[in-house]
Amino acid sequence: MTKSKNGRSISTLIGGICALSLAMGISRFGFTPIIPLMQRDIGISNWEIAVMASANYLGYFIGAYISRKQWLGRHIRAWLGAELVTSVILLAAMPFTVNDYLWTLLRLLSGFLSAILFVVASSVTLGQGRSDWAGYLYSGVGIGIAFTGIFVPMFDSIGGWTATWQGLALGGSVLGIVAWYTLAKASRHDVVELKQVQSRVMFVRNSEWYIILASYGLEGIGYIITATFVVQMIKSMPELSHIANQSWVLIGLSAAFSTYLWSQIAQKTGIKTSLMLAYGMQAVGIILPVIIPNQISALAGGALFGGTFMGITSLTITLASRMKPEFQMQAIGELTAVYALGQIIGPIVAAYLQKSFNIVAPSLFAVVILIIALLALMALKTNRKGGGNDAICKHKNYQRRSYP
Repeated sequence: MTKSKNGRSISTLIGGICALSLAMGISRFGFTPIIPLMQRDIGISNWEIAVMASANYLGYFIGAYISRKQWLGRHIRAWLGAELVTSVILLAAMPFTVNDYLWTLLRLLSGFLSAILFVVASSVTLGQGRSDWAGYLYSGVGIGIAFTGIFVPMFDSIGGWTATWQGLALGGSVLGIVAWYTLAKASRHDVVELKQVQSRVMFVRNSEWYIILASYGLEGIGYIITATFVVQMIKSMPELSHIANQSWVLIGLSAAFSTYLWSQIAQKTGIKTSLMLAYGMQAVGIILPVIIPNQISALAGGALFGGTFMGITSLTITLASRMKPEFQMQAIGELTAVYALGQIIGPIVAAYLQKSFNIVAPSLFAVVILIIALLALMALKTNRKGGGNDAICKHKNYQRRSYP
């Protein structure tokens, strides 16, 4: 019986990893390494890129906001299937048009589905007291990013920018099939328990919850500039252009391995300390290529950035899941919504700073924002059951508490 349950749990984890690889690594961040190819092959402008990126951020925000609603949790299986199928279709549809408005619509819908799929897959996979699996689950984002970094150049050599989108759709369809086969089974049990638990309790927001929301929203602002435009920026530097794709692969691999590493660090230092360390290291990773523009610093910066941005997500959602076990989907939805809002604000401010000052200003702005987030976390109380620092990592009985 135990072996069968463990087998189902591992199957669910694999499905969650595949779902996040599709939703985030490919559908969301796959656009990043394709940007230079679309500029080369069809001459899209920086304005068109910015509009598509902004549409994706807006769609992500809308999807994250909707995912907070309890009614979505009662139809998890239907949403899961629709999101997996449609995400692949949207990838495949990109090369079938060169119309700016249709591209913008496709990226908007892609962002919308990415957010909901992220929340649904996270809730199903980390449900039933499995919040300590976050370190494994969120490696899926890094795996998806690494996939795009490795295969985009290969698809490009076959048929340019059109083949890259079709190739990503093909890879995404394989991930989607695995995700559906595994997560659809687990989601059946979650719907039943969700209705039973939520009928007895209410979602309560206290000062600690708002601190977590604020710091995570600031992370959304701070990281998005690098995450979206890193390949384009590196390719624009003659001395670094030859390592642009390698830096993206490095970011993805670093993100994939970092989530487990940060979970281990959190067990020894506590989530609060781990989060503060991750924010600090990410700030260093962003500023390093700016102050030392050479190949080593670019790769080191990429490794630090990739090694922290999903670690921060993993640690924050683990913290939220244990603070709000009866409302895990709503908690993850709220966090994802403020994160998405930060991703909308970040590029707008960055564009203004670059235009008004210089190309270095956005990176400096991102570093300042991350430091503010780090300082905000200092106000988070420790040794409190269900929130804070060591209490989160060490109260195993609370960690195993049943929740959808």
